[in-house]
Amino acid sequence: MKRHVIVAAGVATASLLALATPAQAGPLRSCSAWFVDGLDGAAVGATGGGSEQPSSRTHLDNVNLRVTDTRADGHHVAVRLVTRRSDGTDHYWAWHSVYSGANTSDSWDTSATDSGGIRLVWQEVGVFEGDSKLGSCYTQAYSGA
Repeated sequence: MKRHVIVAAGVATASLLALATPAQAGPLRSCSAWFVDGLDGAAVGATGGGSEQPSSRTHLDNVNLRVTDTRADGHHVAVRLVTRRSDGTDHYWAWHSVYSGANTSDSWDTSATDSGGIRLVWQEVGVFEGDSKLGSCYTQAYSGA
């Protein structure tokens, strides 16, 4: 009888430790944004993506976004965080842009909180002419589970 009590206590302790362990950081994910260039046809104008660490059902810590301009084409590039809320709607966060030209990049470290919940996380990378998005890509979604 005592043996069963000890085993049950050990299982309960292991379960509590698993719940108390900090969430793992999400993997670094990236994609390449294509757009149609009038001279060269389809071209990759930007690469980028990011990672994050879910810390609760409504908050992300250590959000890192990054983007690189891959072409000397006069367009600027940008990256943004996208999250899916508990009700299934998507939250498109602010764009972070690079205007400095070909083969330049930048990264941003931030956090994100959404009272509507955060079920999935991904990044969108885009190529722009002014406010017009010419092409974009999405990284693979991460659930943090």
